[in-house]
Amino acid sequence: MKIFVSGKVGEEGNVRAVMKLLQEAGHELTFDWTKIDHLRPYDENVAACRETAIKESRSIKDADVLIVLAHERGVGMYVELGIAIGSGIPVRVVTDVESRTMFFHHPLVKKVDSLEQILKEFS
Repeated sequence: MKIFVSGKVGEEGNVRAVMKLLQEAGHELTFDWTKIDHLRPYDENVAACRETAIKESRSIKDADVLIVLAHERGVGMYVELGIAIGSGIPVRVVTDVESRTMFFHHPLVKKVDSLEQILKEFS
């Protein structure tokens, strides 16, 4: 299965660990955003931001599922959630807290408590 893993910038270590587990389970990543340089301040890196935004958007659309590692201070992950929903891509949100957005209740979205639930579902 082709997967895009979304998470908060600054939490790349956790995101990489999740990506590794998914790859070990035989899944393919459509894009590893943790390998790109931070682009802040965005207004001073417009060309790189544009290129990365296009790559990430295409990679989400190429995925069979988007996994969101929810974080209370996340921003981009919710944009990626919208891209997936708008493209008809199923989403799994890993969270153990109250929904951060009404879109966690969209028919394409399923909240789960752990990555283990996702691995079990897609094994």
